Amino acid sequence: AATHDVITEAIDAGGSSISDFVGVGGALGYFTRSHQVYGREGEPCLTEGCDATIRRIVQSGRSTFYCPGCQR
Repeated sequence: AATHDVITEAIDAGGSSISDFVGVGGALGYFTRSHQVYGREGEPCLTEGCDATIRRIVQSGRSTFYCPGCQR
């Protein structure tokens, strides 16, 4: 259910404009403003009560960002 909610929110926001992505109408997506960990390596987790720092690992040449406190 949570995955469906996030996907719906992302679609409503026009998608995630990472790097040079634009929609078919040429507009940037604004869902990146909702990202809690993506692109935030070394920054504190935004979850209330969590004092962990966002980490990044590379898998098959792609970055994965996660909170070691919240996402075990």
